[in-house]
Amino acid sequence: MNLSFKDLRFIIKAIEHQINAYKERFQVIEDVDEDEDEAADIGNDIKFLEVLHADMRTTLEHNTSFKPLSSDDVFSPARNDNSSEYAKELSFQELMKLTLNLSLSERLFLVEAITASVRQEVTISK
Repeated sequence: MNLSFKDLRFIIKAIEHQINAYKERFQVIEDVDEDEDEAADIGNDIKFLEVLHADMRTTLEHNTSFKPLSSDDVFSPARNDNSSEYAKELSFQELMKLTLNLSLSERLFLVEAITASVRQEVTISK
């Protein structure tokens, strides 16, 4: 399964929340004899989630296994009268931040699309 950066961050937060909930429950039942099985299950689940959490953080830090985002996931500018001006103008820095949300392959695809559009416009204007 390929996950986006945002997907991984969300899942990591959910795992952290679940670990904390399990730890709270474990503290409540750890000394009660009749809840030994539940305590063992919760202890195992905590360890599993901690390993999963560490793996996902490593994946997030190394930028691997990310599902490429579509440009619509990053931004969807509205066009005015078929011109290249957008309703909201972006500074170079803002545009850089938006493109950093794209995978490397998407950025290269975007460069290819921009190059092709410039070539097409130059050809039409000749």
